Amino acid sequence: MNKTAEVAHSFWRAYATAFVHPLKSNDLFGQFISNPNVTGAYAEAWVKELCQQMLGHRFRISTGAIIRACDGTRDVSKIPQCDLIIWDPSELPGIFQTGDFALVPFFAAHAVIEIKRSVTDMAAFRKQLKARQLLVPNKRVFGVVVTHGSGLFDLQCTSDWLRYDEGLPHITRLLDSAGEPDTDGVMAFIYFLAQLAGHESGIAR
Repeated sequence: MNKTAEVAHSFWRAYATAFVHPLKSNDLFGQFISNPNVTGAYAEAWVKELCQQMLGHRFRISTGAIIRACDGTRDVSKIPQCDLIIWDPSELPGIFQTGDFALVPFFAAHAVIEIKRSVTDMAAFRKQLKARQLLVPNKRVFGVVVTHGSGLFDLQCTSDWLRYDEGLPHITRLLDSAGEPDTDGVMAFIYFLAQLAGHESGIAR
């Protein structure tokens, strides 16, 4: 690695470290509560806030479900809840909107993000993401795992990686098992949101 590349690598690692700093406060957070349902809710709230920052000018970010005209032919009790739905109410308004909750029409949905504090059954998580693709016209579904022992993003981490995803759902991690940032994992998530916002390229690393 030459000097320029080394400096750039250090910059992006420092950037990723600063970016996920709120998620690295586990030790302090754990002094107050360690219930995984609560720590998971905190991670989900952090991801949602980031989505609002990057996409709020164009999309609405909701928790709830995506509804389809064909749902009446199925068991509506099995319509899944989605952690984060990125959607455009100017295309078709949602219904039963209150606070952050909405039932979002299929044709207004642009992406779904599912968030896990950690994952023990990765095959089941991938299956869940694949099922969520049926709820989004463009199939853009992304899994975010806060902490995992190994890297999860399986494409080259470029600012236009969605061009090469072959229609498959992808997963990224933000921190390794030691609580250190996964630079490519963090940037893959940022690039996912940037591309949803319409920025296809232009960020070099």
